[in-house]
Amino acid sequence: MSDSLPKSFFSSGNSAFAVIDPTTGKFHRRLDRHGFLTSGLGRHVAISYVWSEWKRDPAVDRLPDWEAVRSRLSSVVGSTAPKNLRPETGSSGRCWIDCKCIDQSSDTDKAYWIPRMDEIYSEARCTVLLLRHVDLTPLQELAGKASCQYKGRLNSVDELLAPHNCLLNQGSCTELLNLGAAEEQASLDCLKSLATGQWRRRAWVLQEILLSENYLLSWGPGESGWMRLEDAGVIADSLFRRHGKETWLGEFANWCRRLWYLRQNYGEAQKYELCDGNVLQLSTQLEATVPADKFYALCGVLRLKSVGYDAKHTANEALQNVVGELVRNGRLSWMYAIRPVMTQPTTSGSAPLRISSESLGPFVLLRLKSRLMANKQKMEMTESHMTVKAIRVGTVSSTSSLRDYLSQATALTAQQASTDGPPSSDDLFMAPAVARRLAIDVVEPLLATKMLEILCEGLGIPNDQGSRQRAASMLMGLYSHGVQATSPGSSPSGSQKSQKMALAASWSLQRQLAPLLDEFQIVRYSSGDQQEQSLNHQMVLGSPIVTVGSIVYAVKGDEELLFAASESVDSDGSAAFQGMILQLQAGEALGPVGSSLFTSQFWIWKKQNEDQATQIKFRTIV
Repeated sequence: MSDSLPKSFFSSGNSAFAVIDPTTGKFHRRLDRHGFLTSGLGRHVAISYVWSEWKRDPAVDRLPDWEAVRSRLSSVVGSTAPKNLRPETGSSGRCWIDCKCIDQSSDTDKAYWIPRMDEIYSEARCTVLLLRHVDLTPLQELAGKASCQYKGRLNSVDELLAPHNCLLNQGSCTELLNLGAAEEQASLDCLKSLATGQWRRRAWVLQEILLSENYLLSWGPGESGWMRLEDAGVIADSLFRRHGKETWLGEFANWCRRLWYLRQNYGEAQKYELCDGNVLQLSTQLEATVPADKFYALCGVLRLKSVGYDAKHTANEALQNVVGELVRNGRLSWMYAIRPVMTQPTTSGSAPLRISSESLGPFVLLRLKSRLMANKQKMEMTESHMTVKAIRVGTVSSTSSLRDYLSQATALTAQQASTDGPPSSDDLFMAPAVARRLAIDVVEPLLATKMLEILCEGLGIPNDQGSRQRAASMLMGLYSHGVQATSPGSSPSGSQKSQKMALAASWSLQRQLAPLLDEFQIVRYSSGDQQEQSLNHQMVLGSPIVTVGSIVYAVKGDEELLFAASESVDSDGSAAFQGMILQLQAGEALGPVGSSLFTSQFWIWKKQNEDQATQIKFRTIV
């Protein structure tokens, strides 16, 4: 315990991982997993806040007003915190807050801790967002009235294997009971203040939510009120069904849902980490007072401890620095976040790989990535080129519009009572897999046994189909259901709860897929010689610039990581980058998928393809 921020025992240039008691102003050391006497064991509360909202004069002050922050903290931690909040904070009297627990006068200390922020949040009991000039009391009261239709209806096995979460079910299982007009309007006003707040655009918010065991909202002044961000997302989804023209409600609910799905499947305690490409995709709407922090703030989630932080970098320079560190670590899944240059490749094959914040594409959940990665490859990246060792797996034989493909599949589904018939020549029977692949985080929670039964009932899908067929029919039904409705508030025929839930789920799926219809196309490629090609036909998703004759490659050492490139190269040997390829197999996206390092199949595949690998070079631009 000390009056000033303690230094690390092992490096006098860096501060220790210390927490502060806001009542006494004393600092306390923690013991971290890296051997420094610095971090804790879930015994502190991490504090999130917007600096500018806590300054006396934002135009003049460099740091937040500590006395104002300290006053609010007294209603979050310690003996003066509300009794119903203490179970969430573990009755902790100590917190970590950056304006005090990082030496703000030392660029060296900030450069040390910024890539290590994952330790702060993942080891905290919870993270609390301090809101100012916002009162969420009406929202808190409404959360207490929300009723889940699942409560008491799930058997113990389902609950054990797939615990029910109202937010992940797009709030379609939640009813807002006895909601008066004035109360509803007050809740809408609260939600809008929350959803449009500056806190959501902060570069640090991703790791705060993704890495924290629990994320809470706190407001004042006076006795602090609090609620879970998760509950705010559920209410937003429920209100969006009643106010379909308020699109900001749906956007906020989708944002909350996506982050909670990632928390559930990619948390610190899980065996799998969030894919690097998804981390970059999630950053597209974020802002930072220091431009470079837009991407350096991701280093904690990306587990990049050695990246060279420089506050003077532009956002694009920071992105290139982060990408360069990923490449040096043999990690290439970040390429899934990069849109190819949207021009048709020339005969010279010169379309480059553009690494800039403007080139980041929309979010599509990528596959789980094991922390035990087999056959890690060494790659090269310079300011002008990137070289990767890859294996040719096929040649593109045809492409078609994704929008047209799903429209045709929807029409076919409407014409048939079931899709048990033979596959069509256009592979329309694969449409459910295509829709699921682009919206895994929306679809997977809907496949839980009880939810599937209710949605099939709401869509009128017969019970005599097999479970896989019912799931496929349900998915295509959701994609086309309610298309003629003017808004999510339009009631389905009848008053059955299952019909209302189906309409709500359909809008969630449609909102997810709509912006992706022009980002991807259906790509079919064939491997082997001409006599074998018909037997090795593969259907995947690729960018709109993939053309017939393009080559599909697999990164050596990870055959599931595919990309498309031109066969021809320019004068310096660079091929045209035509984007990454999304496979439709469930194993690409759902886990657990164990490492193949200890299987004979891996070593047979490695030996067979050792001599087939080739160096593929792309030009890189900003």
